[in-house]
Amino acid sequence: MNSSRKPASASAPPGLLLLSDAVGRRVIGTDGRTIGRLADLSVGLDIQAGPPRVQRLLVRRRRAHDLLLPWSVTENVGAGGISLRTGVDVAAFEIACADAALHRHEILIVRDVLDTQIVDIVGRRLARVADVALTSVAGDRLELIGVEVGFGAVLRRLGLTQLAARAPRDIVEWNALHMTSGRGHTVQLATPRSAVHHLGATELAAMVERLATEAAAEVLAATAPAVAAEAIRVDPGVGERILRAMPSSNATDIVAEMPADHAARWRARLASTPVLRGRRFLRSHVWPRRRHRRSRAAQ
Repeated sequence: MNSSRKPASASAPPGLLLLSDAVGRRVIGTDGRTIGRLADLSVGLDIQAGPPRVQRLLVRRRRAHDLLLPWSVTENVGAGGISLRTGVDVAAFEIACADAALHRHEILIVRDVLDTQIVDIVGRRLARVADVALTSVAGDRLELIGVEVGFGAVLRRLGLTQLAARAPRDIVEWNALHMTSGRGHTVQLATPRSAVHHLGATELAAMVERLATEAAAEVLAATAPAVAAEAIRVDPGVGERILRAMPSSNATDIVAEMPADHAARWRARLASTPVLRGRRFLRSHVWPRRRHRRSRAAQ
């Protein structure tokens, strides 16, 4: 591979490109002039097995529409900028709205991944993405290998490189995470080879426990009912919260996959009214009722 085609950060290991180092680089036209700045990179989650590869570059321009350029029109990628191949007519790639221009299984990794929360399926934790790790692969392509969630990445982005160098890297591999951003979550659910569709009941239960109720309900609705039923049995408390938030048809399908005695109890349980339904909150000593002092005049 052309050495100028191997983007690397001084703070990253050889061969690794950090998204935060790439965003903002100049995009240089065939005449040598800057046409805009790199604002985002897109990846398609359904194109090939393994980690997704960068498909397009979102370029922001002053006083002009954004560009969504296919990766194939890039010539060199380096610290000085991104050069385009000779003869590229950038006007053909103008867009008015990024959402309308994206394919069904395509996401923008700055907008949909960076600084959002993800569920680390292996580590069973909810973590915030501080950076995204990419690497060069055969064919002059960039491949998304994972996200960095450690505090060292936060320090590095703040410019505190010496402190960041002392912190260990904490990278979650791409095939071991689920996104919680709106589009990221939706696209992963719609992509059969996403990690969420290959979890066992225990891993699925651990994941939905960390998601908001609506998102968790969507995950179980997109899962085979038999696997979802087992996940509900792993953690009945969380399971009830999710089943009540699901469309009744999906909840019925999941309960039907349970053993007969369990299914009967769950049908009765879901038919009853929750104790806290209609109550806005439950007071406790952690949040005591405020007592207003009477003024001296009132006394």
